[in-house]
Amino acid sequence: MSLIQKRRLTKDVAYSQVKQKIIYGELKPDQVVREEELANMLEISRTPLRQAVQMLEMEEFLVRQPNGRLKVASITKKEVEEIFMIRSMLEGSIAKNAAHNAMKHDIEILTEILEKLRQSFHLGYGQEFVSYGNEFHDYLAKISGLNTSVRVLNMIKDHANRYCHFVSMYGKWNDQADEEHNLILQYIKNKDGVSAEKAMQNHILSSLHDVLKRIEDKDR
Repeated sequence: MSLIQKRRLTKDVAYSQVKQKIIYGELKPDQVVREEELANMLEISRTPLRQAVQMLEMEEFLVRQPNGRLKVASITKKEVEEIFMIRSMLEGSIAKNAAHNAMKHDIEILTEILEKLRQSFHLGYGQEFVSYGNEFHDYLAKISGLNTSVRVLNMIKDHANRYCHFVSMYGKWNDQADEEHNLILQYIKNKDGVSAEKAMQNHILSSLHDVLKRIEDKDR
């Protein structure tokens, strides 16, 4: 492997690791971060880290302040409202198409995912609950056939996940989240695309309510 390839690989690994630390809250909102400390923590040189930081700045996970220092992007009600409204429209359409396309084996896979999601919810495993929820939504996206919608959704997915993990860190999800997933699956089983779309939109907006409440509780 050439030196350029090694640097590119190191940059990609650094980018992924720092982003995950932000999404999962290890690097907290508004926390000041120093490139030297990040480089030492990841055991890499400053050059690939600087490239990774630039990518994270472009995606607005890191923010460069007027004094030149970096900080983790804030958690804001305005951003979460915009993200989840976009999600509700895109994922509603995805659920509608998934209902038309789902085969028997797809229903079986979705049912298995929801069983894992249900177990994690009742055991209070918040982070696992979010992960299985993502798996459910990702599978619907896979079978929807809406490649452009999925591509656009993926552009905001990591930001949405950050807010979802924020809820799990500072509280718990509403009990109805489990019921909402089951309702969506039931409509998909029945190939009722219109109802699946509406149920998905309601589910996303319900999740938005949970995130907003958690932000308000944290700000008090």
